[in-house]
Amino acid sequence: MYGQFLAERNKKRIESLLMLTQTQGTWFAQNIKLLTFEEVSLTALHKMLYQVVLGLLKKNQQRHLQIVHPEQTQSIQENVLTLLAEYDDLLREAIPLPIYILIWQISSLEKLAYCNEVADDVIDVLEWYFINQDKQFEAFDEEDLDHEGIIDLYKESIEEQDAEAQFQLGEYYSASESSCFQPEKSLKWLELAASQGHADAQYELGNFYFEGIGVQENYRRAFSLYEAAAKQGHPDAANNLADMYFNGEGVSENILLAKKWFDFAAKQGVAEAMFTLGIIYEQGLGVDIDEEHAYFYYKKSAEAGYVEAQYRLGGICFEGRLGQPRDVNRGLYWYERAAEQYHVDAFYDLGFIWSQGLTGIRNIEKGIHWFKQAALQGDSEAKLQLGHLYNNGEGITRNVKEAIKWYGLAAEAGIEEAAVLLNELKGM
Repeated sequence: MYGQFLAERNKKRIESLLMLTQTQGTWFAQNIKLLTFEEVSLTALHKMLYQVVLGLLKKNQQRHLQIVHPEQTQSIQENVLTLLAEYDDLLREAIPLPIYILIWQISSLEKLAYCNEVADDVIDVLEWYFINQDKQFEAFDEEDLDHEGIIDLYKESIEEQDAEAQFQLGEYYSASESSCFQPEKSLKWLELAASQGHADAQYELGNFYFEGIGVQENYRRAFSLYEAAAKQGHPDAANNLADMYFNGEGVSENILLAKKWFDFAAKQGVAEAMFTLGIIYEQGLGVDIDEEHAYFYYKKSAEAGYVEAQYRLGGICFEGRLGQPRDVNRGLYWYERAAEQYHVDAFYDLGFIWSQGLTGIRNIEKGIHWFKQAALQGDSEAKLQLGHLYNNGEGITRNVKEAIKWYGLAAEAGIEEAAVLLNELKGM
């Protein structure tokens, strides 16, 4: 299904490229038709890349290569690989990293099992060549590029139709901190791996469709992918499948099936699933209310590092809920663990606890510290509380200037009480 979509998209992109090549009167104007999608010739694709690289070198006045390495003595593939190796330094200054990688990958292919996918990559190179070739690019360091690893993955993905290699390529392109971050390319490789039943690829692809990353948001498609992976025992896919049953996303709400998959995921160590089971037992959703089970799952989830469970457990311990004795120190411990993961409500609650002396010891400085952490994360109520603390001057020297500052920020966030107090202070 995705291959057909890609073929149609490639066809439209080729039509746009034809218009560009005809207006520029290049070699491509006569030869771009070599990119046919029923039976793409690998030699034709290599020839396209050869002309791109040769064109870049000629533009940079590198004209002697054909004398040193006559075309007649080598195949088209050998010629393009020779160009890449011979002029590596120059090309790394003339081509952006993602395009440079693609040229190496495609030029290294000896067999072609996925025509549409490779043609899509060639079109990327051609589009860049005709639209952006005159731009300046910052040269990248050779050590930043794992030639062999990336080329091997590409070859295994295309030539051997290796699902694990396809999944790893999908992961490579989906790394948002990478200079090669390209969600649509990640989608392409994950689709190939998922179609071969690769559970990790099905799960990651489900996330793409659920969140609308590089593709239109599609809950039904996400659900089917999560389900396929979950049935293979993928814990995170099982949790996401359970979430969709729980919330009625892409499928009718079904608490019983949700609990079934949450149970499975929790047994596999998924902290988020443990947390949701805590909610199910606390609220009696499809089961009898069971405070003991609710506390058990919240605690397991918190101990596994899930921030929402840590925050929830902090409140349970501090207030003495779910059949637990009130334990202020334990409550502070879990609030602080949540705060370490930048949980804004934990910042606020810690500020409130210390500023109000709810532990039996009042510490205004600690209160201010935590309220500021919450305020910096955009919590308007924390800004109001900071205004109060500086305005009232209880436990610290009164500071009207700071009070005006924080009331002003709270008022800008829409808190009417802050606006009233701000006007009073300014009218003094």
